[in-house]
Amino acid sequence: MEVTQQKEGKADPVDLVDSISLKEKAFSIDSLDESPEDSPILEVRASVPPTDNPSLPTSTFRAWFLGILFTIVLAFVNQFFWFRDNPLTIRVMVAQLLAFPLGKFMDRVLPSRTFSFFGYNFCLNPGPFNIKEHVLITIMANSGATTFAAIDIIVIQDLYYHDSWGFGGGLLLVISTQFVGYGFAGALRRFLVRPASMIWPVNLVNATLFHTLHRRNTANGTLRISDNNEETTSWKISRNMFFLFVSTLSFLYYWFPGYIFPLLTSVSWLCWINKDSLLLNQLGSGLKGIGYLSFTLDWSSMSAWLPSPLAIPWWAQANMLAGFVFFVWILIPIMYYTNQYDGKLFPIYNTKTYDNTGQPYNLTRVLVNNSLDEQKYNDYSPVRITAFFATMYGQGLCVLGAIVSHTILYHGKDIWNRICNAKKSDEDIHARLMDQYPECPDWWYAATFIVACGLSILTVELYPSSDMTWWHVLVAMALAAIWTLPIGILTAITSQAPSISMVSEWVFGVISPGKPIGNMIFKTYGFITVQQAILFVQDLKLGHYMKIPPRDMFIFQMVGTMAAALVSMGTTSYLMKNIENICTEAAYPFTCPSASLFVPFWLLARKFPNSWVKDINMAAFMLGGGPYPPAGTSIMPTWALIGFIFNFVIKRKYFGWWSKYNYVMSAALDAGVAIAALVIFFALQNNGIKMPEWWGNNPSSIDQCPRATQNWAGQDTYAERAAQ
Repeated sequence: MEVTQQKEGKADPVDLVDSISLKEKAFSIDSLDESPEDSPILEVRASVPPTDNPSLPTSTFRAWFLGILFTIVLAFVNQFFWFRDNPLTIRVMVAQLLAFPLGKFMDRVLPSRTFSFFGYNFCLNPGPFNIKEHVLITIMANSGATTFAAIDIIVIQDLYYHDSWGFGGGLLLVISTQFVGYGFAGALRRFLVRPASMIWPVNLVNATLFHTLHRRNTANGTLRISDNNEETTSWKISRNMFFLFVSTLSFLYYWFPGYIFPLLTSVSWLCWINKDSLLLNQLGSGLKGIGYLSFTLDWSSMSAWLPSPLAIPWWAQANMLAGFVFFVWILIPIMYYTNQYDGKLFPIYNTKTYDNTGQPYNLTRVLVNNSLDEQKYNDYSPVRITAFFATMYGQGLCVLGAIVSHTILYHGKDIWNRICNAKKSDEDIHARLMDQYPECPDWWYAATFIVACGLSILTVELYPSSDMTWWHVLVAMALAAIWTLPIGILTAITSQAPSISMVSEWVFGVISPGKPIGNMIFKTYGFITVQQAILFVQDLKLGHYMKIPPRDMFIFQMVGTMAAALVSMGTTSYLMKNIENICTEAAYPFTCPSASLFVPFWLLARKFPNSWVKDINMAAFMLGGGPYPPAGTSIMPTWALIGFIFNFVIKRKYFGWWSKYNYVMSAALDAGVAIAALVIFFALQNNGIKMPEWWGNNPSSIDQCPRATQNWAGQDTYAERAAQ
């Protein structure tokens, strides 16, 4: 049964523009539809049908069983491979794909009779496996899809500071840092979930994949998306067949950059003119240099560091490209080649630390009892970093300032209105359809925050070596409270979430200097709180699009996070105890590679609301400088080119094709790469089967820029560090 909620009356399209604050230009004005029965945002209309079937079962045995299964598997595998020299991250896309056939299999074999358990009646098989079960499984599995930042602290404490809190202390740290952000997420629902203008582009790819997989099953309440636009394209192939075709091609192609021909990861052809030229290597390398004229032919290298170029609006990509050109291609070379801050002592591009002679920094020379000895620090050397890394630190602070300014200028009025009113006109058919489900009580989120905050205080007070006290925790929470909403707004419209890691480091350094362990823990309580809140809100928006009851969303996310924390901590504890010399070269492959201007544009946009100035977004511009380093500089040109072709040219000239296939293509490319990466790793690399060395897979210099890691004097300080 399909249910479509009707809206009384007919809205003026001009009112719709005003109501969703398209002054923001997250999505173009010409994408509005006069019909009030669909989303006013073109991208959403192309991905999410304005329908719902509230009769579909959600919190079923199948959903719980498969959700917990995939959460445990992903948490174990991703944490296990985090320690390896060649780490592998299995993304939630894999669980999303595998859950579909497993769910269909379970609805065929499980008994359909009703069982009674302590007075509670339930059915193992309440009918065909449906799209809402599938969404809940994926959201729970997403809890284990990434490693926990607190694990880094546990490992670094044990290995480098010889301070272990044991399994219980480590688990307290992991749980408290994960759950404390959920309280913030609950308070931000009215600002980041219900408004139509808060689109969360990455969710559109997931929503498209869900509807593509379940499209033929009318019992799921699904519907052909954008049927009214399909007649404008001559392509008659179904979304399902298109997904299968593209994912197969993606699977086959990834064998080249992923195994046979890694040079495709970064085609840095400028280096090939003269491989012995230090200047050409530094300027041309797309992995260890500036990346002039370099590009990537590897979808995974882009998707690992940036959201899908098919999902992000072109206006946002154009702003980020402009920021990349300014910071990476213009500012960095000026800083380096004019030898600002003795930058030529170091390689042009990495995240390593050095002393004032250009040698790798010797931390043991300045620490006494895991605290900084200022006299030894002054006698030895200040910590030095590359000109690139230093500039990106400054860029990271600039983007935070841009976010605050942008939020106040462009969203301040809307935020104030929503503080004063529970609902607002900036809500579309999807928000109205969700009103039929009981909302999560605010006290659920408040209780989660209070308990998690209490556990955080208990953790630092029980373990004095944390170098933190209860008031440090409260300062970290206050820092997170300031930044979560503005960062959430930027993420909702660009799918890029900047980090307040640097701000957290600076704040603790001011209030409690010389405490490295405390700085790490404070930073985690500060920026991980924001990160978890953003991720949880993103899942809430996906549930909003897919019409998942909010209370089911809350419960599945909480249980998934707890299960993933237990598994990840158990995996870490096992490896730390059973692998001798872990995180050193002696324990190969378990080497732990991962343990280490705005107001004028706002005024111009108000004066010229229909000019190109309206699309300038300084917060997105500042994001163009990230995530470099450590991401390769070759990914941005290709990423932006793909976005221009699909989200500007094709979207304007072949809108029917774009609306039918664009997001399906993005999901298919991700799916093909994910499956190919698993096959390559487990079938070949994990068994020591390597591709014979040839020109296209030189292990010492993947992009054929062998001198890119050297400093201006030609010394390979990167290699020296690795040798030490």
